[in-house]
Amino acid sequence: MKTKNSAKTWAILAVLGLFAAGPAFGATILIDLGNAISWRGVDVPNPDANGHYWNSVWSGAYYPGLVDINGNVTSINFGFSSAGGTDSYNGPAGVTSNPPTPAQIAATDIDAAALGNLGVKEAAMDYYVNSTFEIQGLDPAKKYNLTFFGSHKFSPDTTTVYSVYTDNTYTTLVASVTLDVQDAMYPWLHNRDKVAVLTGLSPQMYNILYVKFAGLTGVEGYLNALQIEEVPEPAMMSLMLLGGLLARKRSR
Repeated sequence: MKTKNSAKTWAILAVLGLFAAGPAFGATILIDLGNAISWRGVDVPNPDANGHYWNSVWSGAYYPGLVDINGNVTSINFGFSSAGGTDSYNGPAGVTSNPPTPAQIAATDIDAAALGNLGVKEAAMDYYVNSTFEIQGLDPAKKYNLTFFGSHKFSPDTTTVYSVYTDNTYTTLVASVTLDVQDAMYPWLHNRDKVAVLTGLSPQMYNILYVKFAGLTGVEGYLNALQIEEVPEPAMMSLMLLGGLLARKRSR
């Protein structure tokens, strides 16, 4: 015969097991580089066709309290340190006007399934060039994954480098990753299905991630959309896993 305390314990573990069965991530934040205020840019509708919420940004404003993918306000903030320019012309939509027309937005050529959460036309069509920005208000006890989507035609630099630094001087490198924003042999073919990912990043000075992107040769680099994923601390992940294992054992 089981005691009441035993029943309560199994109930708690069962709940933990439900968490363990889901993705091992905390908040997910989606950022659209370029918006309806920027040159030839557009906002992503909230929610998008997938039911996700976005933060459409430009370099003329600071963005406190970004919303996560579910529309909840977070403690994370975003702001540009420097901006090299913004546009949508020769991005995934090809030729665009100011403002872009519905037909031009619809013509944005991406593989939405391959890009996952970032596979939204309004987010993919506009971009920033060679810029630096700060992701602020991060939890020093947690780690973060960054997913970058860059895309452009006829760029003098085929490859863009996305880098994280220790502070706002952008001199001491923490980690970097590269992505081809166009086909090296056929530069009129923009990137439509690939992303670059940096994983397990710890917040740097003042609990900030200092991000810079530029062309591999220093000419032109592009960023169209960005995803931030918060990774739970190892102790919490272990607890969730233990709860899941015990709940499964109990169910047998």
